[in-house]
Amino acid sequence: MTILRTVGLAVLAVALCGCVTAVPSNVSSTSDSRSSAPSVGSPPPAVEPWIDVGLGQPAAVLTAPSLEPGYLCHPCHFLAENQLFGVGSSASGFVAVGVQEPPSQAVAFSSTDGRSWGPLAGFAGASGTAAVAVASTDSTTVIVGHDTTGATSWASNGGPWKQAPRQDALIVPYEAGAMTSVTAVTGGFVAGGYRDDPLHARASAAVWRSADGLAWRREDTQPIFEGGRIWGIAAAPNGTIVAVGTNGDPNYGPAAAWRWTRSGGWQRGSLGVDSTGAMRAVTETATGFIAVGLNGTDNGARVWRSPDGLAWTAVPDQPAFHYFDLPVRMQSIAAGPAGLVAGGWRSDAGKGSAVAWTSADGITWAGPIWEPAFSGGQIDGVAASGDTTVAVGRTGYPDWNTATIWRASGP
Repeated sequence: MTILRTVGLAVLAVALCGCVTAVPSNVSSTSDSRSSAPSVGSPPPAVEPWIDVGLGQPAAVLTAPSLEPGYLCHPCHFLAENQLFGVGSSASGFVAVGVQEPPSQAVAFSSTDGRSWGPLAGFAGASGTAAVAVASTDSTTVIVGHDTTGATSWASNGGPWKQAPRQDALIVPYEAGAMTSVTAVTGGFVAGGYRDDPLHARASAAVWRSADGLAWRREDTQPIFEGGRIWGIAAAPNGTIVAVGTNGDPNYGPAAAWRWTRSGGWQRGSLGVDSTGAMRAVTETATGFIAVGLNGTDNGARVWRSPDGLAWTAVPDQPAFHYFDLPVRMQSIAAGPAGLVAGGWRSDAGKGSAVAWTSADGITWAGPIWEPAFSGGQIDGVAASGDTTVAVGRTGYPDWNTATIWRASGP
């Protein structure tokens, strides 16, 4: 099973797309309040320059012995490494989540202002776990990911952090499943991910719902989830929930979307000719939903929009989505008071670099923004709070993945 989990982490690193005090007071990167959602015509957010906050690395990462020369891709590099997959924001600050390995162990960091970060108080992932996404209500923070039995989660309502007990809804045989995204909704949380069956070469998107972030029930029994994988999820104030991802290859698509409403339950989204490519993340705005990802030939980013989460169209291709003819991928998106911010990765002469984009309306984009602090990096999560935007991911691939956090402030 070790091989399967290693492959799973590699897929997450390629695809994720998709912090605080222990208990933030609002929804994370996919807000359920339109008060901070941008509207058409808003001025573009000022997010330059991006600065590496200089995240303090755990002692295990800094003091682990060097591997023997010639061992895999680590000639004379540290054995331990870490990376971040997701970040959430609230009025109280930020929480960033990820994994440290080997062996894999979920990690989380928190900050009240996006500038100074430290380990999230009381959080300790067991061996064989990874944390991928985070969301909050007024009283509870939930982190989701996977462990050796399948999907898993952790929750805190201000007290000790607890991991979800083993339960049928979360178990995925052969470690072939995970929660990859989570959003807060009225009455609790909804998480998205996948539940594969490698013995029969079957893939399936997965959806779970929970009141407390620890006891979960599945909502993915319909045929519309077969063959899919969910990478991002968002909720609107009216209760509509939208999940986006892929249908087919988990990294390159085609793109897929699902919508839940009280009256209609879960329905498959319609993309038509705009299904080429892969959706990696989604956010709610004042005019609907915006999803981001990559195009069908992996030589440019792609953005989709929908007024209702059911009917989707791709926004016009534009120079901001390209970097020569090299791969460019949007992997995360956040809505803030001044507009939209997306983060991702571009190929370049080195090992690739993190890049960011901004947009006032989700249709016209500026970017890909590159700063020296982005060199050798990849952004997998973005969150905005007030005039501060935080991006999380890693630098150093493939020699030594190092968890990295960048911050940008507006005027």
